[in-house]
Amino acid sequence: MNIILLNPPYFFKVVREGRCQHEAAIWDSVYPPLSLATIASFLREQHNVIIIDAIAEEKDLHAILKTIDEFNADLIISSISTPTVSEDLRVLKQIKNQSKAKIAVFGVHATYFSEDIIREDYVDYVILNDPEIPAVRIASGDMNNLEGIAYKTKDKIVLSPPNKTGISHFKVPAWDLIDLDNYKIPIKRKSYVLVSTARGCPYDCSFCVVPYYYGKKIRFREVNEVIAELKAVAKHVKDIFFHTDLFTFKKEYVLELCARMIQENLGIHWICNSRVDTFDKEMAEAMKKAGCWMVSFGVESGNQTILDLCGKKITLEQSKKAIRICREVGLISIGHFVLGFPGETDATLKQTILFSREIDPDFAEFYIATPFPGSRLFESVQKDIQLNWNNIRYDYDPYNYEFDLKRIRKNAYFRFYLRPKKVLRFISLFGINRIIAMGLSAFRFLFSFYKDR
Repeated sequence: MNIILLNPPYFFKVVREGRCQHEAAIWDSVYPPLSLATIASFLREQHNVIIIDAIAEEKDLHAILKTIDEFNADLIISSISTPTVSEDLRVLKQIKNQSKAKIAVFGVHATYFSEDIIREDYVDYVILNDPEIPAVRIASGDMNNLEGIAYKTKDKIVLSPPNKTGISHFKVPAWDLIDLDNYKIPIKRKSYVLVSTARGCPYDCSFCVVPYYYGKKIRFREVNEVIAELKAVAKHVKDIFFHTDLFTFKKEYVLELCARMIQENLGIHWICNSRVDTFDKEMAEAMKKAGCWMVSFGVESGNQTILDLCGKKITLEQSKKAIRICREVGLISIGHFVLGFPGETDATLKQTILFSREIDPDFAEFYIATPFPGSRLFESVQKDIQLNWNNIRYDYDPYNYEFDLKRIRKNAYFRFYLRPKKVLRFISLFGINRIIAMGLSAFRFLFSFYKDR
């Protein structure tokens, strides 16, 4: 078959990758499409495959339709996301009207609303959860083996549940099908790719979709498999983002992976996500030696009661310690803070903003608590909010609180970054030339507060 893997166009830069469904924010960058690249690695053994990332390539619908026609596409597999879903489906409907290709969609939103989406006459398949193996089954044409897929027959809608164990072994993503010059890692502005070491999360944070989408059991990839992928990746880029929700969850795994990276002398520089309670100095030092230069932490709130209510299961002291360890070891830190959880008050919001300045990670990002379908938060508030998918995003307040979350979020950014101490820290870390480029990116982001999306 001739298969197109599509990240559909949108009105501005957005990210659709696993749990990440958001506008390009303070970094002004988009992610390399890891899911499309991994799907392609499975499909291209038996099919002709191309990838269109309309966001990074800045392709509109007209250009996509032209490529579909020239490629004579038989199947289009598209990512969709909650904030963009209305436009995503409109684009796919247009494609269906003007091509013979079958259309499949995947992503958290697609999985959650599979029964509704499959009823659309322009959607032939909805992939549930992990997309790789179901994509292969769709391409095979074997209607008796559509595990993990929603589809239509003449008589009914069929929802065939995915394999409970899920996928844990991967092929090297097909990065050669993508122009990596379109993706620049934050701060350094060098080409990079995403690498996943595991899927799944046993925690139950109210705002997160990972347990729903990837499952509550962590599926670690074998270290040898990850190292083989890193060796292949190193032929294309020298910077990576370990796009794993719980990269530091299993200390022994991290230490083994770091030791192997050092042994192989891959020359790769990397960043990762971490919980603050699964991070210690021994791990940080090993990561630093293995090429890590930045760690991203979900701090979420500066109020312990709010942390407990949202099920985060961390303490304020653990957040302080994690940021302190990064500073001691020489790792750059990012703190992610969420504003507007159920139970918030003016006082708790102020505590979070003050806490961000107190623990003082090198960078901070502030979000409005967003009820994405698939999260416990969505289940708890969906009856009480107006569901306009365009507004289910990190910069929009769907709750109608008495306080102004948009204004509070804007103030949080200004109060965190517009400090002489912070500017001097950036100059010491990155030098004056890079600071200018970072400043321009930050200005564009802050200016976005004054525009309506």
